[in-house]
Amino acid sequence: MKPLALLLVYLPRTAFRRAAQAQLGACLPAATAAAVWARTLEVQRELQRTRVRHSPGVNLLLRYMQWDYALYRALQEHGIGQQQAGEWIEQINWQIFAPASALAFKLSRLRSSRLQARIQWLLDALFNLVFTRPFQRSNLPEVAGVAFDVQVCPLASYLRKQGAPELTHFAACSLDYRMASDWGVTLQRRQTLAGGAAYCDFRFSVPPTELIAREGASNSAADSAPDESRTALRRGISLTDRSSLERHV
Repeated sequence: MKPLALLLVYLPRTAFRRAAQAQLGACLPAATAAAVWARTLEVQRELQRTRVRHSPGVNLLLRYMQWDYALYRALQEHGIGQQQAGEWIEQINWQIFAPASALAFKLSRLRSSRLQARIQWLLDALFNLVFTRPFQRSNLPEVAGVAFDVQVCPLASYLRKQGAPELTHFAACSLDYRMASDWGVTLQRRQTLAGGAAYCDFRFSVPPTELIAREGASNSAADSAPDESRTALRRGISLTDRSSLERHV
């Protein structure tokens, strides 16, 4: 894992330019790719004038949404359909954020060896450091994973105001599934704010093998308890008998 890839996350202009130009260069003729990027820069400069300020973490994410929308518009103006443009933007964003996601998962091993505990710790850290206000999250009880709902998402709100709510799926929502896969869990989501629902439902499931291993450890501990109790009881009886014998002697 290259340290530069991690640091670039905090430099949206540089990170997005590198990833976007690589994607465009691989998918479009050189002249078209150059024209699309030039138009992207124009749109992004326009968006900069009305940028809303939040916490540092949310500001960083919104900068990326600006770039995503600018490229999305530029691609469509050059004849690229919404679906194709969205898929390219999804790939660009994942190229940018994948290294940070992988590093965070490695660091979570210091927190616990249990996958469910690691995922809970990771998600809590993200919402404490990056997905801060005006994001709103409600944690839910979940035996075999991690569950919560998100009632407010400034990323979805921003792209909706730009008239491109459908871009949220590619620019943000789809990355959740990629991240979950890299972390070894499954994300199930039936609805999103971007799709018009009242909240996004996040349901992360831990693989059955992880649960079996955990249950096996618990059962082993439970099975060993009676043996230890019986051993202690036998020791107690033995000591009692010995004391009684010594008194009689």
